[in-house]
Amino acid sequence: MKKYSIVFLMLFSVFGFSQSLKEFRALLQKGESSEVYSKTLLEKSKKEFEQTNKPIYEALYAVGHFFMAKHAGNPLSKYSNFNKGKKLLENAVKRDPKNLEIRFMRYLCQEKTPKFLGYNKDLEADKKFVLTEYKNCTDEDLVSFIKKYFKI
Repeated sequence: MKKYSIVFLMLFSVFGFSQSLKEFRALLQKGESSEVYSKTLLEKSKKEFEQTNKPIYEALYAVGHFFMAKHAGNPLSKYSNFNKGKKLLENAVKRDPKNLEIRFMRYLCQEKTPKFLGYNKDLEADKKFVLTEYKNCTDEDLVSFIKKYFKI
């Protein structure tokens, strides 16, 4: 009976983690064009990162900063948010370099960042990594997101 309880608890925690990422992915898809969703992504991912210290939430928090840079009216706020996002995202990649979703987020951020800011050195490597590794991913929601983005 104890074994079943442990297995159930493990499955429940994995399912809960997956559900949480689905919610964050929805915010990612809406955040670029909506300041409200950007702020929600920033707040929720910050809270989750502070609680778990997982690189995936650090990357989501970073993307929230990139989105806020886009929505900020003040050039200093734009640049500050951009730099915070860049630092957090690079740290997340450093902590978990084989994480498909984190590398995909970095690809998206570097692709959408204006060239004059010089944040594009990993663009091709990340694209190659994502297009190679998504085939081995068991997270159907993430695979669907990647396929939709690259029109595969």
